[in-house]
Amino acid sequence: MYDIRKLFLFNGLAEGDRDCIISTLTECKGFAKGETIYSADAFQNAMGIFLTGKAEATSENVVKKNFIEGDIFGVGSMFGAGEKYISEIVTKTDCLVQFITEEQLKKIFEKYPITSVNYITFLSGRIRYLNQKIKLYTCKGAAAKLYMYLCNNADENNVVKINNMTSLARLTSIGRTSLYRAVDELSERGLIERKNQIIKVM
Repeated sequence: MYDIRKLFLFNGLAEGDRDCIISTLTECKGFAKGETIYSADAFQNAMGIFLTGKAEATSENVVKKNFIEGDIFGVGSMFGAGEKYISEIVTKTDCLVQFITEEQLKKIFEKYPITSVNYITFLSGRIRYLNQKIKLYTCKGAAAKLYMYLCNNADENNVVKINNMTSLARLTSIGRTSLYRAVDELSERGLIERKNQIIKVM
């Protein structure tokens, strides 16, 4: 189970302050395998943290992100979100999710200002990610689809670890021949670097 005390929001907080915040959060929620957590019309202004389990976010039948323990979603639905959520999040296994609502987050910011800095820092990282997505406009077809998948699933070092090309083809819903061509195209454009089972998004 993911240790919620490691959440980016709590960076720099004293242990007692961190534990005090955690004690005020609402009880985490369980979801069964195959259950929809968020959809376009059913979501809340809250960010969720996966404590256990795996899930998948899709949009127009394209896998946008695979979630595991410690991953976060819903940040974009906070503070003046639109009427629809950007994707559908469906569990791949039984999951346990801790939600932090917009109202709770405001109270945390007010009492512990450093958490607002942590939140802004996190959002800045997301902006860098969006800048990467702009590069998609120079790609088409399978290359664009692959690059979007890699951006969405890269770790903090912009690295995606793959088992093999067959599994990557399945995860991206791209045929193997097209996938190899897409990898070559992205490599030639300097958008990725691949070394064996490691792909780095540039």
